[in-house]
Amino acid sequence: MDTACGTASAHVLDYACAMEDTAAKLYLRPIGRSESEDAVEPLLLEAPGPYTIGRSSDADWPIADQTVSRKHAVLTLRDQRWFLSDLTSRHGTSINGKKLGNQESLPIEAGDIIGFGGWTCRCQSGGRRYGMTTPFEDIGHENASISAIDATRLSGVAQRGLEALLSLSKALESASSEQAVAGAVADAVENATGCHRVVVTRPLSETEFETLAATTEEPPALSHSLIDAATRQGLVELHVAGQEQDQAHSIMQLNIRSAICAPIIAGKVPVAFIVLDTRNAEGVLPSDATAFCQSVAQLAGLAFERVLAAKLAARHAQLEQDLGAARHAQELLLPPRTGTHGGVGYAFESYAGRVVAGDLFDIFSVDAARVAFFLGDVSGKGIGAAVLMAAAQSQLRTQLLSGKELSDAIAAVSADLCRRTDPSKFVTLIAGIINSETESIEIVDAGHGLCALVTPGQPPARLAAPNGFPLGIVEEAGYETYRAPFAQGSHAVLFSDGAIEQPNAAGDELGYDAVLESIARGDTPESISAALVDTVRSHAGGEFADDLTVAAIRLRSSP
Repeated sequence: MDTACGTASAHVLDYACAMEDTAAKLYLRPIGRSESEDAVEPLLLEAPGPYTIGRSSDADWPIADQTVSRKHAVLTLRDQRWFLSDLTSRHGTSINGKKLGNQESLPIEAGDIIGFGGWTCRCQSGGRRYGMTTPFEDIGHENASISAIDATRLSGVAQRGLEALLSLSKALESASSEQAVAGAVADAVENATGCHRVVVTRPLSETEFETLAATTEEPPALSHSLIDAATRQGLVELHVAGQEQDQAHSIMQLNIRSAICAPIIAGKVPVAFIVLDTRNAEGVLPSDATAFCQSVAQLAGLAFERVLAAKLAARHAQLEQDLGAARHAQELLLPPRTGTHGGVGYAFESYAGRVVAGDLFDIFSVDAARVAFFLGDVSGKGIGAAVLMAAAQSQLRTQLLSGKELSDAIAAVSADLCRRTDPSKFVTLIAGIINSETESIEIVDAGHGLCALVTPGQPPARLAAPNGFPLGIVEEAGYETYRAPFAQGSHAVLFSDGAIEQPNAAGDELGYDAVLESIARGDTPESISAALVDTVRSHAGGEFADDLTVAAIRLRSSP
C-alpha cells in the first residue's frame, strides 16, 4: 500500500478482510422425505453462495415436492450470515412458522425450522454442540413393542398431574428460551409421574440430538426407534411384557421396562421430544402418564412457538438496528447534499435499497483550480459492502490529495484492494477532476460506465471514456484518462446502476435512454438530480429495489 494511504483506511479494510475469513457454515437437513420418496441430501452452506432452492433440477438444492415452486427461495451470504429470501413462490417460505413477506430477507440460525411450501428442514450448525447425544440402535426383544397411544386413554389425569400442569403453565409464561421451556417441562413430568429419568431433547440431524433438559446428571441414553416412531405417529409408548428382570432385557441391554416419547410440535413439525422411561426393578410408568405427557407436550408446543417467534422478532429488530447504524455511519462519510468548491457546484441524492447501500460518492477541492469527484458501487450488499465502501472512499481521497495523477491514484487503490480483499469483492468506480481555469475535465472509468456529459445547448451524451477494470480485480491494472473541454455551464452527471437497472413491477429495467431523457429535463445540479430520482422512483413504483445514487456537477459561470 502506498504510504500516502492513511492508517485508518487500512484498519477499516483489515476489518473487512477479517469478516471474509469467518464465513458462516450451516447445514440444512430435511425433516421428511419429498413426495417422490427420494431422500433429499442435506445442504451444506459454504461461502460464497448463493444457493437457490426449488423443484427445478437446476436448483442448487432440488426438492421434488409439489408444494415447492420451481424457483422457490434463495440463500445469500451477507456479512457472514446466511439470509433467506422468497422468490415469489406459490406457497411461501417460512422461518419457525413465520412466512417471509414480499421482498423480505431474514438471517437464519442453527435450530431454525425452515419451510418451503409444505416441505420442511432444520438448520444445523456446522460444529458440534454441547449436550449432543446419539441415540443407540435398538436390540430387538420378542416381548418388546412400540405402539401409538389410543385416544381413549388420554383422559382421567390424576390430581397431582393437574397441579403439575397448572404450575407448568405458570412457568412457561415466563420462559424466554427453549432451554427454560424444556427445564420446566422436565420438572413437571418428573413431579407428576414419579419417573426420575426424564429427558427433553432436540433433534439436530437424523442421528444426533441435543439435550435441552434432563432430570438426571447421567448422560442420556435414547432409543432411536422410540423417537423415530414418535416422529411418524405422535405420542408413543414402549412396554416390555413380563416382570422378570431377565425378561426386561431391552434396548442396548439397559433393561428398559417401559417408556413414553411425546413429540413437541411447533409450526406443524416436531421441534423437541419428551422421553421418560423406567429400568431394571423400577416398575412401569403409571397408566395416566401418557395422558399427562400429551397435555404437557401441547403446552410446550405453544411455548416453543412463542419463544421461536420472539427470537425471530429479536433477530429482525437487531438486523434493523445494525443496518440503521451502518446507514448513519455512511451518512457521516458523505458530503453535504448540495454545495460548491471554488467554481464548481454540485447536488447529489443517495438512497439505500432493501439493505445498507454499497454506493459511494465524494467531491472535494484538490487545489485552488481543481475539484475531484468520484462515484462508485461496491459489489454485494449489507454491512460488509458498507465497510469496503468506506475503505475505498477514504483511500482514494487520500491518494488524490497527496498529489497523484487521477489514473495513478485509482491504480494504487485497486492494487491494494486486490491484495487485501476476497476475489468476489470489487468496486466499480468513475472518477474525475474538473479544472475551472482551463475549463476542462479528465475522467477515469474503472468498470462503471455510468456517466453523462451535458454541454449547454446540447442534449445529454453518454460518456465515451475507455472502460477499465473494476477496483480490486487485477493487481497490475492500468487506467486511461479521458480528457475533454468542459465549458462554463456544463454538467457531469454520474449515477449508480440502481438507476438503469431499477425494475418495475413486471421486472423490466429502466434503461439508459430513459435516464438521459430525465437528465435533459433539468438545467441545474439540483433539478437534474431531482428529475432523475423522480424518474427512477416512478418506474420502480415507490420503493427502490436497489441502491440509487445520483450526482450532478456543474462548472459555474463565475467562481
